[in-house]
Amino acid sequence: MKFSILMAAGLPLVSQVMAAGVKDGHGEAELLAQSATYQTGKPVTVGIRLKVEDGWHAYWTNPGEGGMAMSAKWTLPEGWKAGALQAPVPKRFMTGELPGFGYEGEAVYLVDLTPPAGAGSGASTAECKVKLSWLTCDEKACVPGDVELAVKLAPGDGAPGKDAAALTAAAKKIPQPLQGAALKVEEADKALKLTITAPAGVDLDGAQAFPATEQVVDAADPLKFARSADGWTATAKKSEYATGAPTLLDIVLAGGKLERPLVVSWQAAKK
Repeated sequence: MKFSILMAAGLPLVSQVMAAGVKDGHGEAELLAQSATYQTGKPVTVGIRLKVEDGWHAYWTNPGEGGMAMSAKWTLPEGWKAGALQAPVPKRFMTGELPGFGYEGEAVYLVDLTPPAGAGSGASTAECKVKLSWLTCDEKACVPGDVELAVKLAPGDGAPGKDAAALTAAAKKIPQPLQGAALKVEEADKALKLTITAPAGVDLDGAQAFPATEQVVDAADPLKFARSADGWTATAKKSEYATGAPTLLDIVLAGGKLERPLVVSWQAAKK
């Protein structure tokens, strides 16, 4: 994600957000907008803030066992495009005997909405709608949530609006690719040997690691990377739901000595 922090002079514009703070089940969602206005061809970052009631949790991209990741289905004006839903770093928890990854309290997801290029001065106000679905659970039950939200963006200079600071803070919790790094995955019986080769100066000591790809690593087996002759190595139990050899894996790293969350990726060579 390319998240631009634009410095505005004077008073910020206020975005028009419809159906802000809509609650369903044990969660409440609202839209945040980087700006009240947009420039043709340039992305506008929108945030989805999900607040979960005390005692309940929602789920990450990889929900673990028994959960469900948030779904966002956009309805956009002609020519507009929505980028991928970018999720913040999760925490690990247990729902009864089921291990999972997700959020308690509040989580802010980011999405880049990009208008078509070359619309010119005749561009009109754009209403961007999204249908959200999520699952919240506690120790006794799971309850789904479904809401529809919308934001109106007018053509203009793209100056930061009232939500820009909140989205800047949220962006710091979104994992970014670790440039110059490589992840190697080796399979042995029911275990996986994961090796990260990181650039000089990147210290993974004490960092938490989360498998962002479903049904590869056993969600109940915490990943712990330790320095080795090959770089940083962890051994993980293979997910019982895995079918065949793994073909891709994303690992999110956060905390410890890292300044911000990172993600490393691996994909099996094509035969």
